[in-house]
Amino acid sequence: MVARAVHPLDRFLQQRMQEGNISATALVFTFFCDVVTQHDGEIWLGSIIHALSPLPVSERLTRTAAFRLQQDDWLQSHKQGRRSYYQLTPTGQNYYKRAANRIYAGKQPDWDGHWTLLFTSMVPESKRDALRRGLLWQGYGRLASSVYALPHDQRPALDQLLSELDAGDNIVAMQAHADDAEALRKLVLSHWKLDELRRRYKAFTSHYSKALKALNHRQPASAHSMFLLRILLIHEYRKILLSDPELPAAMLPTDWDGYAARLLTGDIYRLLAGTSTEWASQELLNADGFLPSGGDILKTRFAQ
Repeated sequence: MVARAVHPLDRFLQQRMQEGNISATALVFTFFCDVVTQHDGEIWLGSIIHALSPLPVSERLTRTAAFRLQQDDWLQSHKQGRRSYYQLTPTGQNYYKRAANRIYAGKQPDWDGHWTLLFTSMVPESKRDALRRGLLWQGYGRLASSVYALPHDQRPALDQLLSELDAGDNIVAMQAHADDAEALRKLVLSHWKLDELRRRYKAFTSHYSKALKALNHRQPASAHSMFLLRILLIHEYRKILLSDPELPAAMLPTDWDGYAARLLTGDIYRLLAGTSTEWASQELLNADGFLPSGGDILKTRFAQ
């Protein structure tokens, strides 16, 4: 009997898991944010195990990941009979909504020349790490030890973060406009590690160009494999994007690698969305049965 050839997409998935240093905990969290939120938000633990099983993520690792995310207040669970069902906590939901505004944007927002400046020296030591992480996820860059800058005004998202940390009274926020745009550009570029970002974006584009080629293989990939590619794609893109301040185009090289990475991610995601959503609705369970169909929001992700 002739062994069936491994599909190029399955080969790609295994290679990325081995080479990408991807933790099971982070992957499960991406699974909830990208997929479960679009299917009424709750899922049976056994379905998480089933969904990730073709990857080198064992049942034990998946259970441990869910437990850790629950301990860190990202997931919450309830039992029905002998089965455990999980969903994002309010903290996890808020993170997802803030991050989704950046991750699934079809293009970078226009810039009117204004900046939001935050002065955080009065924030208690116990809250500084959480604040720093939350601000970086929203795109703020660090100009000094207690000064953060964002080339947009995203006050609702900022207010939500400060409310969660109970730090609103410890922050001074200002709107600013530079008199000397070139001097500001030099200051900003001296504080952001664009060379490292560019390297990461280039590597991402190189890897996922191979995934796009695998999707166009003469033999169709399985729906399950396409579902897994969707999770890995968003997981690896998110890791880079949320460390990128997304500086205005006027401050970036015309051939900035982040642009190519966004276009590639959108192209692949749109190819995967329909099939992967249908697979989830036919294979994965919540307390009421199979997951309901994905929401219309998928049609707006990476809209051009």
